[in-house]
Amino acid sequence: MVGQLLSVLNTRNKDVISRRFGLKTGKKETLESIGKSYGITRERVRQIEEVSLRQIREGFDSGSVAKIKPFVNLAENILEQGGGSVREEHLFAKFSGIAKESPANAALVFFLSLDSKFQRFAEDDDFNTFWSLSKQHAESFGDSMSSFIASLNKEKTPIAEAALVEFYKKSGASFKDVTSAVVDSYLSISKNIAKNNFGQVGLTSWPDIKPRGVRDKAFLVLKRDGKPKHFREIAQLINSASFNDGRRANVQTVHNELIKDKRFVLVGRGLYGLVDWGYKAGTVKDVIIDLMRLSNKPLHKKDIVAQVLSHRLVKENTILLNLQDPKTFEKKGDGVYVLREA
Repeated sequence: MVGQLLSVLNTRNKDVISRRFGLKTGKKETLESIGKSYGITRERVRQIEEVSLRQIREGFDSGSVAKIKPFVNLAENILEQGGGSVREEHLFAKFSGIAKESPANAALVFFLSLDSKFQRFAEDDDFNTFWSLSKQHAESFGDSMSSFIASLNKEKTPIAEAALVEFYKKSGASFKDVTSAVVDSYLSISKNIAKNNFGQVGLTSWPDIKPRGVRDKAFLVLKRDGKPKHFREIAQLINSASFNDGRRANVQTVHNELIKDKRFVLVGRGLYGLVDWGYKAGTVKDVIIDLMRLSNKPLHKKDIVAQVLSHRLVKENTILLNLQDPKTFEKKGDGVYVLREA
């Protein structure tokens, strides 16, 4: 079929089109590389490509249209199921079963390029390469992504996969009867949105979504676990989470990094919690001092113990021992304590 379409071209132009689309090998060649082989400029190669595609379109007959129509229709169905815009790799995978470049996928790109209604958008800083059914579908996709990203920025927290479609609808990014398949298709195109190891969706700039080191990984696994953990357990959680970079966390490295990061608080012997959970930095004595200053009135021993235990995983005797410091605390009657004045 490809050979028949190219038959209207002269030898050089046929070779240029074949190499530009990768019709023989599946690997597309650049304008520069083709130009060098013929001793012409990249601009001249571009002109040859443009003229050749126009010549092929003009040479279309009913037989040619009928032969490529099944392939074009299949691609059109895939794009419709994805809401009108689909990442190129996913289009390839559903078309030929191969997500990467191949002669079959190259032929599909060639066929779609002959039909002016299909739009291909090359990879840039914000999007992976994708195809749209039309210019209007591409604009709709762009507007949807802008609304969705704005809503994520406002939410400031990852969205559970199960709640994604509903959140997408509320963001104003959706159109009528949006499905999870459409949302997945759209989000796969964006480089600014991703899913973490635990099925949560958010911005790639968030450490919860794309952790950039041991500290971010520790924060993510600890936040998911929901309670303080020993640094050895945190290292185990990181290694069992199978992060994309494949790097294993060293126990001592985890300990060292947690000490440096203000998101974590040492709440017991080797036990770390998150500041987000209400834990405060400092020693047990520091915590007692902060509590008494905030109260600005005498506190009973039992109240001090209860409040400190909400910030630290320590034994009650440790708290009582700290209260015995006469330079810092003064005991009044009935088990009531105040800060000693300097």
